[in-house]
Amino acid sequence: MNIVKNIANNNVDKAAPQCWNHFFVLQLIILTPKSLLRHPEAKSSFDEMVSGTTFQRVIPENGLAAQAPHEVKRVIFCTGKVYYDLVKERKNQDLEKQVAITRLEQISPFPFDLLKEELEKYPGADLVWCQEEHKNSGYYDYVKPRFRTIVNHTRPIWYVGREPAAAAATGNKNTHLVSLRRFLDTAFNLEAFEGKTF
Repeated sequence: MNIVKNIANNNVDKAAPQCWNHFFVLQLIILTPKSLLRHPEAKSSFDEMVSGTTFQRVIPENGLAAQAPHEVKRVIFCTGKVYYDLVKERKNQDLEKQVAITRLEQISPFPFDLLKEELEKYPGADLVWCQEEHKNSGYYDYVKPRFRTIVNHTRPIWYVGREPAAAAATGNKNTHLVSLRRFLDTAFNLEAFEGKTF
């Protein structure tokens, strides 16, 4: 079974054929929020959808941070629409050279090979998993041991997101915005994990 989340427009048409290229057909589950249907940043050009292109299991950083990986202090891994909140906040805080953001488009099977390449680009950077969901609702418990395996348990993968909760939503817009602000501040506070052990 393949599980992909919030795949970019140019990836949608390539996800299904990837499941068909096996002796047996794999199931494909695509998770995406309705809010991204008309999001101005969630679009792709036709050049990214032509024949000869393939499904991207991981979409690496391709901005200023990727051009100077030795200057990167933090790599944020995420999946879903939180990516767009992170990119906006990174620009607002002028941290485009210090923080790289990498998207996981495929959760299962886990893209060990591609993430290993990404981690090797930024050997001195903090590794952070960021999710908008509560800690007990998102993918952190699934991805953490897999990231730790990639780095041979030598580097931590820090969690940034909402605290565990029984309810999926607060039911109050102001409370939601406060918790969003809190985890975005933590995600871009480059000293947030200094002195902490894993």
